[in-house]
Parts: sequence; C-alpha cells; structure tokens
Amino acid sequence: MYTRRGDLGETDTGRGGRLGKDSLIVEMEGTNDELNSFIGLARAMMSWEDMGEDLARIQRDIFTMGEHIIKAGTGRSLTEEHTKWLEERVDYYRKEVGPVHLFVIQGGSQEAAYLHVARTVCRRYERMVVSGKEIMEISPHVLSYANRLSSVLFMMALASNKRKSIKEEIWDIRPPSKGK
Repeated sequence: MYTRRGDLGETDTGRGGRLGKDSLIVEMEGTNDELNSFIGLARAMMSWEDMGEDLARIQRDIFTMGEHIIKAGTGRSLTEEHTKWLEERVDYYRKEVGPVHLFVIQGGSQEAAYLHVARTVCRRYERMVVSGKEIMEISPHVLSYANRLSSVLFMMALASNKRKSIKEEIWDIRPPSKGK
C-alpha cells in the first residue's frame, strides 16, 4: 500500500494535520510502534500462558498510548488502573524471581533477551514522552505507565530465565581491587 503523500517528508496525523517525519511527535509514534513490535516478538517466543496474556494486554495498552499522543489527548487514554495492573504484574513476577540484584547483564534465554530489548525501547519511549510534555499536553498516566512497563518487562525477563533455570549474570559495581 502506498499513497505517495509522505514522499516529501511529511505524514498525516490523527488530528487531521500533517507533520514532518522528523518531528518529536512522529518520533514518539515510531518508538511506540518499535516498542510494540519488540513486545510482539517477545510474545511470539513465549511458551508460558501468563506472560503471553500479559504481553497481549500490554500491546493493546501501547496502542492506546500511541492514540493519546497522535490525537493530542482527544482519543482513548490510559488510566491509573492501567498502571496499577502493571504494578500487580511486577509484584507477581517478583514473587517468582525472589531477591533482585541491580545491574543484571541482559541476556540468558531468548525470551529474556527479547524482553530486555523491549525494556530498553520502553525506556527510550519514556524519555521521549518527557520531552513531548514540553510541546503538548500528555496525560501523566502515559508517563507512569511507561515507567512501570519497563519494570514489568525487567521482571518478566528475570522470571523467564528462572523458568529456564538460567542463572542471571550480575555486573559487580565495585571497582576491581588493585593488582587484579
């Protein structure tokens, strides 16, 4: 499918206007799409029903975030309940994982590796939303959701490795002692 309308570097928005493809709003939408694609990839790798169902719900929520941005708050939006659900999911996976060490070296199972990639794209999206707040009104629920989403993706990655009996590799933040 093609329309040729974007051949000169502009694209249609959900609010009826056109923007340069290099605008922050279009960058946010592109990153939203990238995040959803990586979550779809992680979901395709999942053999666990709980994670697959959670990722499917998250994908729909990501579309809602994108609609909120591209329609400047006039479409559907996330609510506090969306963020609370993510917090419940973080708690659910954290119970399974046990104590969490910061500075986990990303990787392990394929499932965990894909979830870590999605998490880093989510962090970029979150930074873009913070920047976007300077040029447009964005619901605080979008920012809180993106923040919690990166946490749930992290916990799911750790749970994936645990379910596959893969020990997490931890980066030691202490500087090496002299002579070693």
